[in-house]
Amino acid sequence: MYFQRSLRSLCFIVIISSVAVFVVGEIKCNVCQDNNVKCVNETHFSLCMDSVAPDQVMQCPDDQVCTSLLKFCMPRGSVAPSCTSDADVTCPSCDGSSVFVCTSRTTFQMCNGDKLTSQVTKCKDNTFCSIGQNQFCVDRCEALNSKTGFQCDRESPLEV
Repeated sequence: MYFQRSLRSLCFIVIISSVAVFVVGEIKCNVCQDNNVKCVNETHFSLCMDSVAPDQVMQCPDDQVCTSLLKFCMPRGSVAPSCTSDADVTCPSCDGSSVFVCTSRTTFQMCNGDKLTSQVTKCKDNTFCSIGQNQFCVDRCEALNSKTGFQCDRESPLEV
């Protein structure tokens, strides 16, 4: 009888804890969480540990999202992702004053006035789009340490 009550209490605590994760809401992107993971976007993360290089971005398995839970990649739909950057991503647009703009974390495109051209240019592996100071792509640390962070934190460019 005592064992059953203890088991019920434990189950109740687990359920309440799970609900609390949903109620607390989103954690900002690119912030180290209590589980030593920094969600870069909904599906990508880097580890917040001194023994791991901070510029290594890893991807959750297919159909899984990055969370603040101990098991930081969980099936899509089972829990809310810690970071939903694609919902509020603002990427630079062609406004007539820029020759190039970042169209995702790793791509940029040329502007023709206020319109994007169709040619998408991809940064070299392990570099990220950061247009400015005569550079188009920089390493992750430089992108994160800049005042703006990622200029466009979108997974891939939108179709033109």
